[in-house]
Amino acid sequence: MAVDLHAHAIVGPARPGKIEVGASIPLHLLGHEVENGGRLDTKRLLEPLRLAARETLDYIGERRSGVTLDVYCEIPVGAGLGSSASITVATITAVAKAKGAKLAREESFKIAFGPESYLHGKPSGVDHAASIFGGAIKFTGPNIIKPLKLKSPPHVLVCDTGIHRSTKKLVGAVVRKSQLRRQLFDVHLDEVREISESAVRALNRGDGEEMGALMNRNQELLVEIGVSHPKLEQLVKVAREKGALGAKLTGAGGGGCIIAVCQNNKDEVSIARALKRHGGIPYMVTMDPDGARAVSTGTVLK
Repeated sequence: MAVDLHAHAIVGPARPGKIEVGASIPLHLLGHEVENGGRLDTKRLLEPLRLAARETLDYIGERRSGVTLDVYCEIPVGAGLGSSASITVATITAVAKAKGAKLAREESFKIAFGPESYLHGKPSGVDHAASIFGGAIKFTGPNIIKPLKLKSPPHVLVCDTGIHRSTKKLVGAVVRKSQLRRQLFDVHLDEVREISESAVRALNRGDGEEMGALMNRNQELLVEIGVSHPKLEQLVKVAREKGALGAKLTGAGGGGCIIAVCQNNKDEVSIARALKRHGGIPYMVTMDPDGARAVSTGTVLK
């Protein structure tokens, strides 16, 4: 499900063949535990933006064009919320718009795999699908994306541990574990698929209690697989004790964020306060139904 935390991209002219990239990401969104001994890897942050701009220009037949690209991100980076996908999608849509090209959602989705692969190795595509399509989607694979029309979107609360890690490395660690414990992982993955199908039905019915129970079971499986973190588990526990219908980690785990489904707005506020008291960084979000969109020439909000 896409929520109202966005990446913004502004595109301007540059010398032919030149792509100049700048990004503004508030330091508090980078987390208090970064890689390389606490040093920020700026190349890792900016290179996917260059790739997104270049591959978009190539796709629309503007290979020799140049652009300047400035991106602002209000999504925690490396926290399991799809920040890289959102920035990539904003870049693709803004560059295309600035050059007078209109891309179908499916075309933007295809282009996004290049920059996302640079960061994540073999991305599933679910993050940039959510960024492009908006709202709630059922993602079965790159060729099967089904938007869901929800009568009553769930009350969702996001809370960041402040511990941010590389998705690529975390996924690699899970793959290695799965190879050592193949039978256990296969059983867990079968149950995760069943939970996903049940979650779609619960969302369509607007059944928050069933959705919460499914999230809780999914979190148990993620802990067994070994992708959780003590801080995640603490915040999940706090959210449930304070009245959340369900709570689980989101993304690759190892830190990052939890998501909690709440009964109503009042509960959401009280749970957010409790999470903050326990060191979390809560975000009270709502579903973003629109996905990637141009708000003026060369500017995209996602």
